[in-house]
Amino acid sequence: MRHQNITFSIPDDLKASLLGHVSSRGMSRFISSAIRKALEDEKNQKEKELDAAYEAANKDSDRLETIQDWSAIDDVSDLANDEDWDWLRSSKKKEKK
Repeated sequence: MRHQNITFSIPDDLKASLLGHVSSRGMSRFISSAIRKALEDEKNQKEKELDAAYEAANKDSDRLETIQDWSAIDDVSDLANDEDWDWLRSSKKKEKK
């Protein structure tokens, strides 16, 4: 795996604590591991929040009713493309002329 040097600032008390727990030789590995874990934890938390939002949305009766209403409109609009409705389209073209 390719590595890259990054420079960032941390508070003095965090630096002192870090240097007290990790040797300078293991610093990069420790920081990389800590960042990787923090990112994974954040990702998992966001996924839990998203799952909860989806679950709440699926229980929302107003939302479900709206979806059904729009689905019915979509079904009707499909009929407009049917050959049985050609007469309607042709009559509208005649009116425009």
